[in-house]
Amino acid sequence: MIPWLAFPYLIEWLDGNFANAAILVAALIAIVCFENLRQGFVIESALVTSLIGMAVVSLYWPQLSSFENTKILLYGVLSVAGWLGVLFKHPFTLQYSRAGVNEDVRQSDEFFEVNNTITKAWCITFSMNWVLAGLSLGFEEYWPVFVIGSYMSILMASVITEVFPDAYFDRRSSVHG
Repeated sequence: MIPWLAFPYLIEWLDGNFANAAILVAALIAIVCFENLRQGFVIESALVTSLIGMAVVSLYWPQLSSFENTKILLYGVLSVAGWLGVLFKHPFTLQYSRAGVNEDVRQSDEFFEVNNTITKAWCITFSMNWVLAGLSLGFEEYWPVFVIGSYMSILMASVITEVFPDAYFDRRSSVHG
């Protein structure tokens, strides 16, 4: 995600060349996350595809070339992809959590439930950020509220990702133990 955070600075560094900044960030994500992209991980694939799409769109409709519009697109794509994964019982966090976990655990209902819950937390975050990015276009003077709301939602999803699995299994062992 670090290359994505550099995007607005790259636009400025490249003298406002939105397409080049988008392609550069997509390339950086591809380099940093090559193995995840090769395996078709949803988040990285959505980011790279959206950035390349926005670079192409910016060539034909330069008025749409803004970091704000890109955030709307990215969070929209991440929201839809994430919620579709939940709907079809394939939470995207399974892609990340399987590494280093034995097959019996990976096939358990508990493993799925933990990942489904964490994916839902991230989908709520993506959806909130989608709304915040949209609202920020109409209420520019309130930009600090939108930035703080965005960062807080990402922080909460990150904490849930870290804390929820242990809390879930601690709770299960105390109830069944």
